[in-house]
Amino acid sequence: MYIDEAKTDSLLFLANQIKDLSTKINYVEGLLQYGRFIGWYYEFEGMHDKAVDAYFVLQKDAEKYNQEKFKYMAMNGIATCYIQTNQLEKAKNVLKSAISQQIIAKSNPLRISTFYNNLGIVYKRQNKNDSAFLMYDKSLQIKIEAKDSLAIANQKINMTALLVRLKRYDEAEKFINENLSFLKNKNRDADVWSNLNNLSGLKFAQGKYIESEKIIEKLLLLAKKLDSNQKLFESYNDLAEVQVKLEKYKSAIENFKKAAEYKEKIINLETNEKISELQEKYNADEREKENKLLSSQLENEKIKQWFTIIASVLFALLAIVIGFALRKNRKKNAQLANQNELITQQKDKLTELNIEKNNLISIVSHDLRSPFNAIGLWNKTLQENLNKSPMKVAEATEMIEKTVVYGQNLINNILDIEKIDINSHQVELQKTNLSELLKELIADFEPAANGKQIKINFEESSPNLSLLTDPILLRRAIENLISNALKFSHRESVVNVFLEEKSSDILIKVQDFGVGIAENEQPNLFSKYGKTSTQPTAGEATTGLGLSIVKRIADELGGKISFTTESGKGSEFVFSLKK
Repeated sequence: MYIDEAKTDSLLFLANQIKDLSTKINYVEGLLQYGRFIGWYYEFEGMHDKAVDAYFVLQKDAEKYNQEKFKYMAMNGIATCYIQTNQLEKAKNVLKSAISQQIIAKSNPLRISTFYNNLGIVYKRQNKNDSAFLMYDKSLQIKIEAKDSLAIANQKINMTALLVRLKRYDEAEKFINENLSFLKNKNRDADVWSNLNNLSGLKFAQGKYIESEKIIEKLLLLAKKLDSNQKLFESYNDLAEVQVKLEKYKSAIENFKKAAEYKEKIINLETNEKISELQEKYNADEREKENKLLSSQLENEKIKQWFTIIASVLFALLAIVIGFALRKNRKKNAQLANQNELITQQKDKLTELNIEKNNLISIVSHDLRSPFNAIGLWNKTLQENLNKSPMKVAEATEMIEKTVVYGQNLINNILDIEKIDINSHQVELQKTNLSELLKELIADFEPAANGKQIKINFEESSPNLSLLTDPILLRRAIENLISNALKFSHRESVVNVFLEEKSSDILIKVQDFGVGIAENEQPNLFSKYGKTSTQPTAGEATTGLGLSIVKRIADELGGKISFTTESGKGSEFVFSLKK
């Protein structure tokens, strides 16, 4: 009753009860059932690595106790996890092996039908539609012979989606209607959702977009009732696709956003599980240290009691031993203090990595998704106006090109950060004329500056100032600083670039009189994947990754990056290098 993704808590609770009771009476089949149910639980929760581990344990235990049926249950579970993680060849090998073994052993026909069904799913994902339909049909015939009504209905769900792909719409609709009639009043909302989802896909394939939209609205209500992030993601995404066809572009964009939010929740649920494991490990280590400390304190108390009894006889010896014990305690306390400091540092590092992970997910799921959505919508405009409006075609082509460049820049910046992090760039020091390097950079940015009527001034304290450094990395860093200064400066303003020699340092300063940076966003300005809410003054594209790259290059070259800023008045960034 509880093998349902909407009832995972109940499934876990009952599985653990089965395990506890079976352990008490040494009931082997009950323990094997626990392995089967816990594998399902991990599957429904999206923890496929744990599910596979559980199924391998179940298979090993089933072979140990000569329980054939549980062995094949485990093989089916392993194959299902491989399918869900897109390891299709592995899944195919497991399923073919299971089918051949079961046919020889003449085992449960319904289990063989399940293997055929899952093999059909593999072929479908490999776009081998005829092979997929053959496997589905074999599975269906076995279930019809067994007169298993619910299994037949579930099989038709899979066959329906394939029939739609094969454009056999009448057969698909017949299966859907039969299933919905069977499921009526059966309280199986997840199965009803799957059938309605197939029906909306059928109407979409037939070009009946209004009907498809109405069905998806019902799907959304069911997905909310089931509280399934996966089904909510699919429903909102399908609704957006239909609304694009209906030219409801504003609604489509909103629903694409909602779909992305639920997709992000699915990612975060998986990630938070890993973080919880780290936290639990940390707590266990803490408890172990506390126990060791308590044991040490009890031992010291015993020693003190013993020496109190013989104090009158061995006072001098007592003083020596107490001194030794105190020194030993001080040493232990120092070690504990060091260990606690190390744990604190590791915890802070985990927190920092978690923040970076969340920011990266945000960039990938939001910023990187945006150009793809925009390309899709502009491509639609391009298709609609190919023979109607040359101006619209030109505008769409220009916007697609700009969006592609933005997406490429975002990906390149992420790759730059990771390359620097893993030291994949070999620093090559050579004598570099800093004056010439800066003048070349400013010349490269002249067209962009002229576009906003911004004047770039260059001043140097000493002509032809040179330094032993890596010119490629240095140029990359200053490029980001000048680019940011232009993006966040107002039209008809000024950007100043200074090259100064100061005692043992050489300073490169980039100063603008633009929007500045809000005080609450300044502490994390150089953090990896950090991004401020400040927007460029002329709507230029920005990934927010440039300053992180600058910081890592400064570290690589043994320099420093600092800044002063005032919101609404501008900023000055100083890149300093040792002579």
